[in-house]
Amino acid sequence: MIDTRNPARPSKTFSRSYVAPALQAHLVQGGTVEAWLNGRTPLVSYARISADRLKGDGIGVGRQHKNNARNAEQHGCVVVLHYEDNNLTAAKREVKRPAFLQMCRDITHGREEETGVPVRGCVTVERERVYRLPRDFIAFQDALVMVSDGAGDGVFIEDKTLLDLVNDDGTIIAGLVTSGTGEAEVRKIRKRTVRNAADRAEEGKTYGGPRRFGWLGACKDPYRLGNKHKSANEWPHLIDMIKARYAGRSWRAITGEINKREVLTARGGRWTEQGVKALVTNPAWWGGRVLNGEVVTDRKSGDPVIGDWDHATEETDGVGYETWKSIMTGVKANRLHRGMRRDAEVPHPEDELRTRGYLFSGTLRCGRVNDFEEVCYSKLSGNKASGKNAKYGDYYRCGDANCRGVGRRVDPVDRYLEELVLAYLDKHFAGTKVETVPWRGKDKMTTLRRQRRDIKDSVASGQADWSDVHDLITRLNRNIQALEQEERDHLAAERKRNLLRGWSREKWGQMELEEKREAIAQVFTSVVVMPVPKGVSDKAPFDPTLLRVSWRKERKVAQSENG
Repeated sequence: MIDTRNPARPSKTFSRSYVAPALQAHLVQGGTVEAWLNGRTPLVSYARISADRLKGDGIGVGRQHKNNARNAEQHGCVVVLHYEDNNLTAAKREVKRPAFLQMCRDITHGREEETGVPVRGCVTVERERVYRLPRDFIAFQDALVMVSDGAGDGVFIEDKTLLDLVNDDGTIIAGLVTSGTGEAEVRKIRKRTVRNAADRAEEGKTYGGPRRFGWLGACKDPYRLGNKHKSANEWPHLIDMIKARYAGRSWRAITGEINKREVLTARGGRWTEQGVKALVTNPAWWGGRVLNGEVVTDRKSGDPVIGDWDHATEETDGVGYETWKSIMTGVKANRLHRGMRRDAEVPHPEDELRTRGYLFSGTLRCGRVNDFEEVCYSKLSGNKASGKNAKYGDYYRCGDANCRGVGRRVDPVDRYLEELVLAYLDKHFAGTKVETVPWRGKDKMTTLRRQRRDIKDSVASGQADWSDVHDLITRLNRNIQALEQEERDHLAAERKRNLLRGWSREKWGQMELEEKREAIAQVFTSVVVMPVPKGVSDKAPFDPTLLRVSWRKERKVAQSENG
């Protein structure tokens, strides 16, 4: 089963699979899958919605599952598993749909891997929910063909209609044409969107998209374009941030000040340094726009095109285009330059924060009370020591703009916490055995490879003509490649699952940094770093009592030990 939802970071976009509620209720009462099927063909209910307009509650996919269950019954089938990709489009190659990919794999093997529930095909409200691109059509078709070791009796129901995607009766070609046309249409729409954006930029038309801080949002009654008119409440704060940066104040200081004023972002949250940077470096505030790495200029005069939305000017606000250019000379992040070419003499960032290069970055939390009289609890990042402090070594530091922060040298913190981790792992994981779950596709892979070898031998001996077996060989190669990728994914998952089994301290020394981080995550929920008490020098010896460790619950450890 898969579930990409993260309770700590709710999102409309997620993928998951689970046993159908009706079957789950039967199993809870002590029944069996075979008794519940009672001769009916087990199917997957696949549901997908491209854009969740609500709050990510999955209402749209839930309605699709309800209709799928009804439609399956009309053909002597029954839904045993639900797979859903919420807020995910099927029309873009770069977008992965985890539930769709897992569904294809489970149909290929004839059963869901974790529960062993059998599956023989799929039911959906419309084929476009399952595939729109030729790549996805072929992957789904191959899965239906490989059901029952290549017997090709996979079932596909679209709404109330039973479709044959296995036998080439014209349906397959129609499906490919439909998805290919859809992909071509998507490409056309993208080109049209890019062309429209360029035209609007050259004409100085108002920015589209979500409301920007400093401007009013769109309104239907009375009608008002978004991002066109100043917000009387927010505009002074925007100008203050611009002037502060122009005067040389740090991003952190600006962020701290705007938060102290209790001014919220356009989305209603607190400001971060990145948010302030993005706002101040965006040319929209002086009426400009960057497109394809260039400030949009008038083709005749060469001057920047000034948009028709409210913007700052030297006369009214004391800042303008020249102010922005001056600010941008001190901006190092390439992303904030929006693809614009940079002068060779402008230094590129060399000693940026490298959070992932330090063992306990992300685990350490700030325990100082911030400007809002709250415990900060921001993550501490690893920093490279430089200048006068280089002799003390690298350090962890809180970078929250509204906190005076805490800091600790990396070496003593790592030594102390690492020993705690090792002692914990010795206690809970020493003596456990590595348990590797065999990959379910081994026999199927062997069968397909043997089929491919036999066909090639028949061609070599003259018993078969290459033109007659070309399509079959192509399909076999594709199926074998898909199974090889699944095997690699399985081995990677097993390695992660057995990361702490067979534990010994020698194993710790062989781990990569990311593997150590995974192990630490199974030991600590967090480590709060308390500020140094008053009267104690920052250069005082390391005091481990100022590190407040939060351990994982014992029950979670037990679960890990039991697999």
